[in-house]
Amino acid sequence: RQGKYAGRTSASMAELLLLRCALAPLSTRDGVESTKLVSFSRVGDSIRLSPSKLSSTVGSFMATELLGVRVLGVIGTDNQTRTLRFILMQKEVTPTSYIGNAMRDSISPMPSFMSVESVPRNDDDDSRTKALLDAATNASQQLNAGSLPNETEATNQAFFGTGICKRPPLEMPDKAHPNLHDDSTDTGDEFSCELSFSGFTFSIIDSSPTELAVVSLHDVRVGASWNSLGKEYARSRIVVGWFQLDNHCPNSVYPVAIRPTIKADGNWKDKDDADVEHVKKAFTADEPFLELKIEFAPRHRTGIQSLSAGASLHDVEIFLDLAFILRMQRWWLGIQDHVMSATGNREWGFVDSRETWDLPNIEQKTGRTISHPMYFQRLTILPCKVTLSVAPVRALAKHQEEFEGEEASAIHAAVRKGDLLVGEGSGVLGVKIGSKNQTAISVVQGMLKSILVDALLRCDGASLNFEGVALFNHTSNNPQLVTYLGAHYLASLIANVPALIGSLAAFGNPLGLMRDLGDGVSDFVNEPVKGFRRSIEEMDPSFALSGVARGTGSLARHTVGGFADSVAMLTETAAKNMAVLTLDRQYAQRRDRVMKLKANDAKSANILKGLESGMQKLVNGILEGVTGVVSKPIRGAERSGFEGFAKGVGKGLLGLIMKPVIGTTDLLTDTLIGVKGSLEGVNSQGMLTLHSQVRPRRALYGRDRVVKPYRIDDATAATIQSKLCIGGEEYFSHVDMIKSVALMSVRRLLILSGDGEELLLLPYNDMRKVEVYPQIDAEGFVVKISLHLKAGGSEYEEVKCDEEKKANLLCEKLAVAISNAL
Repeated sequence: RQGKYAGRTSASMAELLLLRCALAPLSTRDGVESTKLVSFSRVGDSIRLSPSKLSSTVGSFMATELLGVRVLGVIGTDNQTRTLRFILMQKEVTPTSYIGNAMRDSISPMPSFMSVESVPRNDDDDSRTKALLDAATNASQQLNAGSLPNETEATNQAFFGTGICKRPPLEMPDKAHPNLHDDSTDTGDEFSCELSFSGFTFSIIDSSPTELAVVSLHDVRVGASWNSLGKEYARSRIVVGWFQLDNHCPNSVYPVAIRPTIKADGNWKDKDDADVEHVKKAFTADEPFLELKIEFAPRHRTGIQSLSAGASLHDVEIFLDLAFILRMQRWWLGIQDHVMSATGNREWGFVDSRETWDLPNIEQKTGRTISHPMYFQRLTILPCKVTLSVAPVRALAKHQEEFEGEEASAIHAAVRKGDLLVGEGSGVLGVKIGSKNQTAISVVQGMLKSILVDALLRCDGASLNFEGVALFNHTSNNPQLVTYLGAHYLASLIANVPALIGSLAAFGNPLGLMRDLGDGVSDFVNEPVKGFRRSIEEMDPSFALSGVARGTGSLARHTVGGFADSVAMLTETAAKNMAVLTLDRQYAQRRDRVMKLKANDAKSANILKGLESGMQKLVNGILEGVTGVVSKPIRGAERSGFEGFAKGVGKGLLGLIMKPVIGTTDLLTDTLIGVKGSLEGVNSQGMLTLHSQVRPRRALYGRDRVVKPYRIDDATAATIQSKLCIGGEEYFSHVDMIKSVALMSVRRLLILSGDGEELLLLPYNDMRKVEVYPQIDAEGFVVKISLHLKAGGSEYEEVKCDEEKKANLLCEKLAVAISNAL
């Protein structure tokens, strides 16, 4: 009874757990008169059933003999379950008992629809009567022999399950747990362990292969204690101090995809400490990211696993773009297909060997199936807040498309055009690869689709609140529990839809503006109060004045910064959509590759830098529009003749109008971002190291992109190479020569100076021989590279090294690279 109707309250636990007990069927007079109610909600409750009330079944003489016998029922426990144990006990017989029994026999029963006399008798009634007569005779004999316990002894035996109430072992086919029903006095051995790890790092590599992401866990602690026979509680605890998922897809807007929320330090600082920078250790938080506790009850005779579990998840910030989601989904589906095929064959195999081993049968090892029931004494998951930001996908440069592979670059291009497919294929999201707009209608549809996808999927700091879970005394199996939790969090997600809509960049993130205003008003009220309290404690009125100044400054900062951020989002969205309307895809891609000025990305973002960046974009917009009037018709005529010329004229005139307007909008956007950076730059500087990636992207070696153990120096060199003229080529090696660096791809050698200037670029096919010589007129050594003689070309090139070891190393690696290139 859940109180769905007006005037009806929900049932209490005591009402829901009532049990009706009787010594005979309720369709008989004996059953009605011997009925008692007991509640399973209170341990220690008891009932007393009188066999002397069965006179119509066992006869008056036997009923009188049973006046000194009671059937005692006591609510107890059997490890994790409630039990109701029955036991016969001896009761003192008083004269009133004889009188009451005689009066009951003399009164004829009233006719009732429940009366068994109106129902024809059958064989079951005869067997039940015979069983009651046998039981009554047995109880009378025990009473006369004095073998029945008194009330105190019977209560103890029934409550604790001792004596005659000691349960016999059940005969259950449970070979996986031979000690499950062992009632021996052996308590078993106690074990415990405590493990502490500084962290783990997992590299996610797709089939190209390229490294998509890096998962890192820091400050991991694991503890467990258990009994060898399962007769005591087994406890386990897992604590993860920090979790981070780094996005290593090229040109990603957010280099970190998932990380815990860093709360600002709101403690009051003394005037002497105001200039002291608070340095926080990287990849640490005030609270653990994840804390999981599980407590398993001793093994029960029913085979049902009883446990208590609790989970606490730190508030999380999620930063995504669709290309990263789709590529991760593609990687996961590939893993899933591989596992399913291996599971079908019931064996796994190493990638680099022919050795295989059988898959473990989890159900056979544990003796449990996925549908085996579990009893949760308590399941608690604390509430969690997720801050979600979604950004558009940036275009890939030509060399990046070559390196990432055809399929990955097609995913980036399709996402930019808005060719998304929801619920089609094997994944949740899909893309339509290779689509082209051939007609004017399809061009317009493509523009509208791109604008719509960008408007609906760009949000900044959407606050999603997920309610916690609390289950008590709950029995379910794994599929039922997963279904319940999925439905719970789906309902929480649906409840957060207004917050998602209010955080869309297309609307200027109105909820973010409201949050900023709320924070400013809160500081405007609270900071003076804190300062006044501090002034009373320290007897110094300057703290009160400082509190008023802090509160007023926070209000102004949050108000101006909030409005600047909101307007900047609107102008940025308008500029991006206008870039789509120019029908110049190369221009839109060039705009994407320009690093946007952001207050939380630049260490010294201010209004001057915002004006500088905006003016550059305005000038570029004007130049693009003017030059496009000439270049677009010429390029169109070269490709498609007169038809291309006509299209080029249209694109050039459209760009002449739109591109200067886009440049003006970019000027306004960067200026507003600079204003916000000037107001909040101090707060964002302290978070820079905490919001960085754990490590650079993994280096993959040679034409076959061989995966080797991670080296930070090779990863750094490969990252630098990806941004230079040899970025589209596979990485081979590098040599750090102190004053310069030699970067070697599979095709060319590039020498960089200490300030990043390109000193030398040579393909391996032009190299004939490499030798090391000491310098004649100075200290150090020279790596002499002999070249194939070409008309007007030099016979050799020289690379200077300060150390002989570095020179020999460069010579050896160049020799290998030249032989591989042949």
